Amino acid sequence: MIRFLWLAIFLALPCHAAVGSKIVVTVEGMRSDRGQIAVALFSKAEHFPEGEYADQYARRPASTAAVTVVFDGLRPGRYALGAYHDENGNGRPDTNFFGWPTEGYALSNGIRLGFSRPRFSDAAVRLDERDLAITLHIGY
Repeated sequence: MIRFLWLAIFLALPCHAAVGSKIVVTVEGMRSDRGQIAVALFSKAEHFPEGEYADQYARRPASTAAVTVVFDGLRPGRYALGAYHDENGNGRPDTNFFGWPTEGYALSNGIRLGFSRPRFSDAAVRLDERDLAITLHIGY
């Protein structure tokens, strides 16, 4: 009986560890329901906030109501998130001549673009063993 109990515990542990934690991202503040909302999750500072280098990426139909994306199977650590409203549906964030976004965007911790590139360390949030809920407010 004791062997069976230990075996059951042993078999259950790897399954639980493999599941990981999740970050539930709510994106709000879209001015229209045209196009898509793109959300990216980054675990490394390199290439942040360039979406093509994201660890996980999701697209949802745009809405003037809040849009939710769940990133799961995550290990504890630091993560930064970014989202943009691809209003024209061309699959990329549009910018003007100076490189400033012309479509709405949001970064975790409320980081906004300044005269320098946004830093991972400023946008990073800590994910512990428990799940985390983040709200990103799209700004135009």
